[in-house]
Amino acid sequence: MVAVENYLNLKANEQFMQLQRTLTEVEEQISAARRAYNAAVTDYNNAVEMFPTKVMAQLMNYKTKRVFTVGSSERRTVDVQSLFQR
Repeated sequence: MVAVENYLNLKANEQFMQLQRTLTEVEEQISAARRAYNAAVTDYNNAVEMFPTKVMAQLMNYKTKRVFTVGSSERRTVDVQSLFQR
C-alpha cells in the first residue's frame, strides 16, 4: 500500500514536471515568434526608409510599422490553476 501511494505521488509529480516543461516550451515559442516578427518588421521598415526601395514604397503608399512590444503592466504570471478550474 505504501509503494502504491508513493507511486501516485511520483506520478503526480511527473505530471507537474511535464506541465512545467510544456509551459516553458510555449513561452520559448512565443518569444521566438515575437523575435521573428520584430526582425521582419525591422527589415520591412529599413526597406521602406532606404533608397531606392523608399521610392517604390512611397509610390505604393507603404508606411513603417511598429514592432511588437509588451508593456510592463501587461507582463504578469499566468495563474495556471485557474485554467484547470471549471
